[in-house]
Amino acid sequence: MVGPDFVQPPSQVQSDWIQALSVVPTPTEDVSSDVFWSRFGDPVLVELIGQARLNSPTLRSTLETVTQAQSQLRADQGNQLPSVTLSSGSNRNKESYYEGPNQGATSTITTKQLAGQASWELDFWGRLRRTTASDLAALQSSKAGFAAARISLEASVAGAYCNVRMMERRIEVAEKNLAQQKENKRIAEVKWRLGATSELDYQQAQSQYEQTLSQLPALRQSLEQYQHALSVLVGETPDYFARNKPALTGLPSVPAALPIGAPRDLLRRRPDLLQAEYTAVSQSQRIGVAEAALYPTFTLTGSLGYTTTGNMFNWDSRSLQYGAGLSLPIFDRGVLKSQVQIQDSLFRQAVLNYQNLVLSAQQGVEDGLSSVVGQKGQVEHLTLADAAAQRATRLAMDQYRAGQVDYTTVSSAEQTRANTSDALVQAQGGVLQAYINLFVAIGGGWEPVIPRPDSQGVPQ
Repeated sequence: MVGPDFVQPPSQVQSDWIQALSVVPTPTEDVSSDVFWSRFGDPVLVELIGQARLNSPTLRSTLETVTQAQSQLRADQGNQLPSVTLSSGSNRNKESYYEGPNQGATSTITTKQLAGQASWELDFWGRLRRTTASDLAALQSSKAGFAAARISLEASVAGAYCNVRMMERRIEVAEKNLAQQKENKRIAEVKWRLGATSELDYQQAQSQYEQTLSQLPALRQSLEQYQHALSVLVGETPDYFARNKPALTGLPSVPAALPIGAPRDLLRRRPDLLQAEYTAVSQSQRIGVAEAALYPTFTLTGSLGYTTTGNMFNWDSRSLQYGAGLSLPIFDRGVLKSQVQIQDSLFRQAVLNYQNLVLSAQQGVEDGLSSVVGQKGQVEHLTLADAAAQRATRLAMDQYRAGQVDYTTVSSAEQTRANTSDALVQAQGGVLQAYINLFVAIGGGWEPVIPRPDSQGVPQ
């Protein structure tokens, strides 16, 4: 066969991850999607992800590309076989005699034909075989693309769900703060009415209460928007989650472990890398297809048929033809050579895209590890800060009731507590998002497993 054979492109892969993996325990075995999502300890999340797999139009559309690639492969495989057609017909001819002894008479003659034709292009230069190999690689690429779309959809559903739960928790915290501030406002008003303090304390308490109250509409708006997004992701109308709202369960749990593996594992785990690699394989075969067009095409043809007015299968009425054809481009060779150069350039682009994706994939894991470490550290310190703020607020209110401090001290402590409690909830949601993003980055949990191509571009 003419044209180059595929050679796996080199890629730069580091030996290990920068971040200390002790912060993210790593089991040695791969973890499926179902196992990983169950580690969040939230059955509603698992149910929504399963629903999205079945109903998402985006995912079903991606699956259609696999079906299309399968059909294209079967079509080109059929082109390697002889083409056989069968035709038949019957002609009825009626003649009238206007002169001679048979004047006024008519005669009818029926002619019947049956013929079979066959043609076969000899794949001398490998054009048809290269086309089939390209289609096979394109099929594997589409399967990997479906796997990538699936894990992306699952991560989007999980991310939107965690945002819904985070917003519910933020609203719950704000309402709790509002209740406390309402009580503080009542105390400040009583002290003012009794002449123990000035009106300034009451107005400060009133202002803080109204400011917290003003945050709730924006929080509820964000919650509704996340609910709309989640509904669409699972293939339903935007009002689906509001109509089928499950009971409050709080934020999902943080997964206990992730199968991070080594950087080189990304080459077999990440479906987008496999998709890019098989795209390069397919494009490599296209070079040979274009190059084969520069050489002669050999075709064998033959036909066997019957044409008769009597018995259809009368051997004497047979007709037999056979021959061979040769087609050689002469005047358009410059155009054909340009096509080879175009396919070669497309192949180099595919290789460079694959190599760049390998680097980006490693960056994604490193960024994911950094995010997990940073978010967990933030939660740890905000947890301590929130406990201290709660304590400071109680002390400030006790001192205010005793007349030892004015309401400015209470207001400052209360504002710090409200901000810290809200920041803690957001940081907890950030940890969940970091684990989701890291799971996508390592490419784990997608099925079916797409094998890597060997040195010749054939699935292993």
